[in-house]
Parts: sequence; structure tokens; C-alpha cells
Amino acid sequence: MAKYEVKVYKDVLYFKYNEMAETVAEAHQQAGEVKRALSQPGVTKFLNDNCNIQSIANAEVSEVWRDLMGWVGSNIEKNATIAPNVTLKMQLNRLSRSAGTYDSVRAFTSMDEALHFMGIPDFQLEN
Repeated sequence: MAKYEVKVYKDVLYFKYNEMAETVAEAHQQAGEVKRALSQPGVTKFLNDNCNIQSIANAEVSEVWRDLMGWVGSNIEKNATIAPNVTLKMQLNRLSRSAGTYDSVRAFTSMDEALHFMGIPDFQLEN
């Protein structure tokens, strides 16, 4: 299985993270691919599916993803994350509320809720 999957559907970039990046170089490569895909004309939303992630990134890899999320927040209209558990969902939504971005940045544990938030209830994971 690939470490991640990328799909563009309508105005949404879907990024499914299957396995955590192990090195900073790997994280930079993945973040670069996300930025390139999000920079395509017409892509205005980011659906980040982390439902398969069970481990926590090391501090250096986390910093790469933190930088990417800052870039996403400045360049994308909506960002939804599928969290692997309710605790992480609540933590991410609390951060979003405190940053004043809750209308555009949210976490969910349900794909259907995330798709509704993104405005793409007809999105299909299979090609």
C-alpha cells in the first residue's frame, strides 16, 4: 500500500495519509506534492483523510506538517480533516475555534460529515 493517495475531485484535493512520514525529507516531499496539487487552477478546498494514522509524527516531521497547514490556511477556502478518533477531532476543532478559523477549518470522524462540510456529498473514493 502506498503511504498516501491523492485525488482531485471538482474543486477539492483529497489527500489520504495511509502511513506517517518517517523522515523530514519524506515529509517535505509529501508536503510539496500537496502544495503543487492545491496550487492547480480551480482547487480551492483540501480534504485531509488521516483516518488510518495510528502513530504520532516525530517533532521534525510535525514541523513540516505545521508549516504546510499554515500555507493551506492562507491559500485554501476550506480544509477538512478526517481524524482517526474523537479526541483528536475535538482537539483540532478547539484549535480551529481559538484561531477564528472554524468556519473554514474543521475536523471530523465521519467521511459523510466532512463531505457535507466541503460541499461534495457525491464524492466517491473509488475511481
